[in-house]
Amino acid sequence: MYEWVEHTAEVELHVAAESREAVFAEALAAFAELVSRDDRGERVEHEVTAEAQDDATLLAAWLDELVFLAETEDFVPERLERLQLDGTRLRAVAAGHRGRPAHLVKAVTYHGLEFARNGGVWRAKVVLDV
Repeated sequence: MYEWVEHTAEVELHVAAESREAVFAEALAAFAELVSRDDRGERVEHEVTAEAQDDATLLAAWLDELVFLAETEDFVPERLERLQLDGTRLRAVAAGHRGRPAHLVKAVTYHGLEFARNGGVWRAKVVLDV
């Protein structure tokens, strides 16, 4: 489950999931919703790798890669095909299409960045500069 919380010139993504991996999948789904338009182009897949010092910064790096692909490849993600987390390393394959993504995201910020397990639920928060 994810939800967007609006701020002036920013949007804040809150994610709650049953597993660490599901947080990354939900973040992709949320980003896809944010940049998706109705146009459908050529089907594509992108392999994404990222490494960071902890889960929170790994989540930011993951979203940074998706922003980069949207900006440089006109990639509109639709689903996560594969995800492997090895400590603070991520290797994934994101499937989607070439299109005209809504280029809303300027940057993924570290302001208020969170990623932790609370009880049986993994929760994350990340702010995007739009």
